[in-house]
Amino acid sequence: MNNLDDASIARVVEALEGLGAPKGSKLRFAGVRPDLSFGRGEGLAVYLNGTDLPDDVYQECDFDFVYSEFNRLMGAAGKVFSHWSGPAETALYLYGPSFDKMQAAVADFLSTYPLCQRCRVVQIA
Repeated sequence: MNNLDDASIARVVEALEGLGAPKGSKLRFAGVRPDLSFGRGEGLAVYLNGTDLPDDVYQECDFDFVYSEFNRLMGAAGKVFSHWSGPAETALYLYGPSFDKMQAAVADFLSTYPLCQRCRVVQIA
């Protein structure tokens, strides 16, 4: 990385931001130059409760439906980039230009779909 000039670095940052790089992203140059912070995207995490809902909710509801509905409802406001399952909850990580717009896009679904009861919504970028 010693031979990267400022124009090349700017093109890399522009490309990464165009792909949705979230706020707080960094390019690290291993001491060759200072780290460079970049990113415009915002992140929203939804943590589904995996232990405290009635058993029939877990039997009758479908995580894959939640995942696809989030993507459908958000449209251009964002998309689900990944998910994680732990012993007590399952997280979906959504990224887009605006946390507020993503939250508004999924709010009604979160309040009505049984698997989303008692979930947590957290801004992550």
